[in-house]
Amino acid sequence: MTRYCLTAALLCASGAGAALAGTTWDQPGQGTGISTSSVNQIAEGHMVMQISSSYENVEMEEAEHPMNGAAGPCFGAVEVASGEVEGGGICAFTDGAGEKVVLHWDAEGMDQSGALTGSWTLSGGSGPWADAKGGGSFSSLTDPETGKFVNTITSNVTMP
Repeated sequence: MTRYCLTAALLCASGAGAALAGTTWDQPGQGTGISTSSVNQIAEGHMVMQISSSYENVEMEEAEHPMNGAAGPCFGAVEVASGEVEGGGICAFTDGAGEKVVLHWDAEGMDQSGALTGSWTLSGGSGPWADAKGGGSFSSLTDPETGKFVNTITSNVTMP
């Protein structure tokens, strides 16, 4: 089985205080951590994966980005059948100020390296995250031997 040990993933949040109010952040970043997956082989070219990831750090291009420094769990499930990818999950992160943020991710494909690709959307949280809007894309690749993953993201996040 080639690099199908995937990361369900994404990212969010770090201290989003009053200085960030009304600001839109549109920039790339990267999340890192450890992922485990349980692969259920259905048939040749068809599998279902249960994925659990623990983000240790989200590092954005600019340190002031509200997602910089996010950490927390993500989990979900993905089906791969005849080259088609379908599935998704949810993440519950804590930012640098201790506020919570929830996001949903949707798996949409797999690239040549075996990275899971797709999109993510903010869906709420505490403090400034309750009314934050945004989302982006992701490409998450896990080393099947170590479980370490790198999730490369784009973001467009607007803080209230």
